[in-house]
Amino acid sequence: MPRLKHTIEHDIALAKSVARKARTGVMPWIFWAVAALFYLYEFFARVAPSVMSETLQRDFDMSASELGFVMGLYYLAYAPMQLLVGIALDRFGSKKLLSSAAIIAGIGCLTFALAHTTAIAGLGRIMLGIGSSFAYVGAVYVATVWFPRKRLALIMGMTAALGTLGAALGQAPLEVAVQDFGWRSAMYTAALGGLCIALLIWLIVPKRPDWFLQLTALEQKESKVNMFAGLREVVLDSQTWLLAVISLLLYVPISTFGALWGDSYIATSCSVSSESAARAMTMMFLGFAVGGPLLGWLSDKYSTRKVPMFLGGGLCAASIGMLLLASVIPFWLTVVFLILTGFFAGAQAITFAMAVEQHSRFCKATAVAFVNFFVMLGGFILQPLFGAVLDITSNTDTYTAGDYRTALILLPLALVAGTILCRWLKEVESQ
Repeated sequence: MPRLKHTIEHDIALAKSVARKARTGVMPWIFWAVAALFYLYEFFARVAPSVMSETLQRDFDMSASELGFVMGLYYLAYAPMQLLVGIALDRFGSKKLLSSAAIIAGIGCLTFALAHTTAIAGLGRIMLGIGSSFAYVGAVYVATVWFPRKRLALIMGMTAALGTLGAALGQAPLEVAVQDFGWRSAMYTAALGGLCIALLIWLIVPKRPDWFLQLTALEQKESKVNMFAGLREVVLDSQTWLLAVISLLLYVPISTFGALWGDSYIATSCSVSSESAARAMTMMFLGFAVGGPLLGWLSDKYSTRKVPMFLGGGLCAASIGMLLLASVIPFWLTVVFLILTGFFAGAQAITFAMAVEQHSRFCKATAVAFVNFFVMLGGFILQPLFGAVLDITSNTDTYTAGDYRTALILLPLALVAGTILCRWLKEVESQ
């Protein structure tokens, strides 16, 4: 037995030496960038309804809670898929799965564009959710193959940044497109984009290299695990559950405020046009795009995960809390707080680096997918909850700034809870 263990350790060391050489140069960055482009695309499609909310309510004759439910069907499909996505990526790799998922997401956008009933619109959102469920975890999985662990927080922050750049495109630029060409034409274009991204993934992202498969096989041999042991390891780890809840709570500025209700709140509370509100919300997503990589880089540099998450969550709660004053402060100051909200919310991306670090190589994608399951479940719960509070507090079909503020209180409370929970996280030594 000692001799067998020595042989396995020797083989692992040899495979790691090959991995270090393969993980240099520009190609790993290209592989990751193409995979992350899918995440940018799906994020754009996910938040697109935020600039169409009033039009969608009118065209489909929906209340705010009904709109929140239909749009939230995306999350209802996305969230449970995470439990399958992680296992599938760990088992089969990313190339075929990501390209197929991009096609499904594109078909979802097409279905939504063609819809004339809420049922068909909901079907489109469900298909988009199913296809999109592979995007973030797939990009992260590509990163775990082609980058060393010491860069994971930075790469995951950059992945989140690309996603929020997609969200930014789904704000002011999409608002202009919707005004000029209509929301259906915009979604037709999005459908075509999904097919193009599927082709790029198929042509550029390689299959998993032999040295990675060898490392995985050797670790599995040493641990005597099977395909579902990874899910068992993840589910039985209390720290992963804690991470998942924290990730959900720290993401509410994006999943709830940014993805659906932010534009309407800013336009109503600040008495500005829908175009100005969309530009303001774009700045929040750009703040996230900067904050994710920067806070991830600081986390890697100083070998700490808890500190930037704790500071980011607390400061994000303070900045989004200040948005409650949007009616009485200058519009430019509201934009500043939107930027700060997005920037500090970027600390949420570090939760995925922690999830990877806490688990074995054969279940890293499963761990990320499990955390992401909770994040998307939060979107499904909070979007319609926000809309329900609006309906309860309003006596008419038109929502006032006060109605929005009452619902908005949910967000800083969630962030404070997530920040407090960071106290019980355990740091994992980076390699």
